[in-house]
Amino acid sequence: MKKLLLAAGFSAFSMAAYAQAVEFAVADANGDGAVTMEEAMAAPPAVSSDALVAADTDGDGILSQPEYEVLISQ
Repeated sequence: MKKLLLAAGFSAFSMAAYAQAVEFAVADANGDGAVTMEEAMAAPPAVSSDALVAADTDGDGILSQPEYEVLISQ
């Protein structure tokens, strides 16, 4: 029984990571590996422009996958 619960827990954890990756892929509408501010505004969840600017930690005007994941985890 413990092994079953442990397996279910790992499965749920890995599905959460997979769901985040899918969300980034959906937000990256043109598939270039980055999310522009326009793409981020069009993709769920709705975020403010202030949150987008704050998430762009390197200031390049686009969100990398790690930056996007921080943004949507807030």
